[in-house]
Amino acid sequence: MFKNSWTIGHVFGIPIRLHITLLIILPLFGFIFGTNIGLLTETLGLDPDALLLSPYTIGFLIGIGLFVSVALHEIGHTWVALRRGLKIRSITLMILGGIADMEEMSKDPSDELVIAIMGPIVSLVLGILFLGLRFIVVNAPADLHIFLLYLGQINIVLAVFNLLPAFPSDGGRVLRAIMAKRRSYLAATKTATSIGQTFAILFAIFGVLTGNILLVLIAFFIYIAAGQEYSTNLVNATLEGFRVRDLMTNDVVTVPAHYTVAQLLALMYDEKHTGYPVLADGAVVGCVTMEDVQKVAPGDRDYYKVEDIMSQALQMVHPDDDAVEALTRMSREQIGRLFVFDELNLVGIITRSDIMKGFQIRQIEKTRAE
Repeated sequence: MFKNSWTIGHVFGIPIRLHITLLIILPLFGFIFGTNIGLLTETLGLDPDALLLSPYTIGFLIGIGLFVSVALHEIGHTWVALRRGLKIRSITLMILGGIADMEEMSKDPSDELVIAIMGPIVSLVLGILFLGLRFIVVNAPADLHIFLLYLGQINIVLAVFNLLPAFPSDGGRVLRAIMAKRRSYLAATKTATSIGQTFAILFAIFGVLTGNILLVLIAFFIYIAAGQEYSTNLVNATLEGFRVRDLMTNDVVTVPAHYTVAQLLALMYDEKHTGYPVLADGAVVGCVTMEDVQKVAPGDRDYYKVEDIMSQALQMVHPDDDAVEALTRMSREQIGRLFVFDELNLVGIITRSDIMKGFQIRQIEKTRAE
């Protein structure tokens, strides 16, 4: 789902990925935490000279502990989702927390409620656990006491912060799930979005007034994410009932595998399409797009053939597949089109534009009905 991320392990067979933004922010967190170590030692009545590690080393370790805690928070969501029969593709740890890539959101509000609430519960349990361990390791080095205290406090703050109804945070999803039991899912999403964006504005104002840049970034993320989630739900609700066959293009223009890239480019200019299935001996053997053409230098386009630059990994759907699922797949795979096959026969092609035309038609019909 996310570019520039690396798999660092698996839990329940699900890959845990580390995004590059986390590697960028981790040293900054280490610095921020490290600058507070001196104050924390005084508060605890500890001797700063008794520390075995430097404050910034302790701060860096706390930063690592924080994102391990965030990973456990997301694993909490994942465990409940799996128990509810949902599929999770991956968990990605990023600059502002973790994101579980769910194959399909459940339409049952009860599912969303228990999945959303589990993350804060995990954070709260971790917070209590870290704070409680301090009373067990009484004679441990001061470094460990500071580490446990800091992580305990951070996890409790995470639990409380995530429970705020700032959709699409966990608390916002809990709020939507509760409202969705009494009204339509889209209406509940619209209300939760408005509340979430209001919280985001308040966070941003407070962050600016206090000089807390991280809070401003979180506010920006919440505001944009809330709007995007509502837009996605609006599209999904509007397209409900459409099948791929209702929106696909039936007359598919194909390109022979032996065409040169120059011939392909001329065809693109004539047909005004940017992606084509490739035929060899009457069978579809691949797909070629404008992105593939752009990888060939202009002077080489008469020498390279379509079969040299095409992709053999065909993204296919069936005519009876749900149009929303097709759109979701295109977004997930970051592609602009899917080839429609009935058994072994190519019967059409569906693009993002085709699906959005269906959305626009439904919107016009709704406006006329009102």
